[in-house]
Amino acid sequence: MAKTTASKTVVLIDDELHNMTWMVDYLSSRGLLTLTASNANDAVAILEQEIYRAIIVDLNIPIMDPLTNTALAKGEIYGRFPGLYVASYARNKGYRDRQVVLYSVHRDAAVSEEAARLGCTYIIKGRPKEIKLELDAVVSFDPTLP
Repeated sequence: MAKTTASKTVVLIDDELHNMTWMVDYLSSRGLLTLTASNANDAVAILEQEIYRAIIVDLNIPIMDPLTNTALAKGEIYGRFPGLYVASYARNKGYRDRQVVLYSVHRDAAVSEEAARLGCTYIIKGRPKEIKLELDAVVSFDPTLP
């Protein structure tokens, strides 16, 4: 398991900036820094640099070559929802389950199943109370402890 090297930073990944703005403010009010990415390729590049406190990733983000075929090779659902590829990448890099949160406007049984297999939290956009509760859980979880 990888050791968290940037424990005060959360990575937010969404191609719709308005979905991230309130989360940036919310996390900042809790003493955390944020990094943002708007596509899977940039997200993977950020995740290659450090092990952050947490990542919160939208399922429907753009993905470009060379990652497109890599995501599709993992299965059709990864092609439909590139955020799953980013979550899988993070989990394989050593992020623990409480450090990876998927969110989307869609409730999809196949995504729920894959998120459970990966050990990621899966929440629905448009439910700020649920998202805030999850963000609070992320903030309270110390990934540096065994």
